[in-house]
Amino acid sequence: MRWSPLLAADAPPSTGAPGARGAAGQIIEWTYNPWRERPGAAAAAGVAALGLCLVATRMGLSPIVTLALCLAVVGALSPLLTPVRCRLDEEGVALHGPLGWTKRGWEQIRRGSLARGGLLVSPYAKRHWLDGTRGIFLPLPADSRISLLDRIQPRLVDHGL
Repeated sequence: MRWSPLLAADAPPSTGAPGARGAAGQIIEWTYNPWRERPGAAAAAGVAALGLCLVATRMGLSPIVTLALCLAVVGALSPLLTPVRCRLDEEGVALHGPLGWTKRGWEQIRRGSLARGGLLVSPYAKRHWLDGTRGIFLPLPADSRISLLDRIQPRLVDHGL
């Protein structure tokens, strides 16, 4: 089953078919579902989120603070819980997660590097301590990792990464 955004209106403009070859002007698009790729880690994250939210409710804090703590826990664990849609096109890189699209234009990206389980694009030319917050991590599904890398690599080279 392929995951897609709930609202078509919040999708970026499309100029090619999903999964099109990575030549200039075409789109490379894929989805990553952590429940399919790493079901044990996703289940553990779900149990941890539920457990920590229960602990927060038992602390006797105000409902607003309890809700904020639960949202912080779920937000921190969301990469292990929610499917994402990744996209490379002529404009840049985009990731659609639970809170909508995160986008970076090619002019904002200074480095693209293969990390464990995916591709990290960063506004910094060298490794930087803010890569985790300023960069975008595009997870790659294990079953199509090699073919995706073969299509992504020319696009990165075209943009000097």
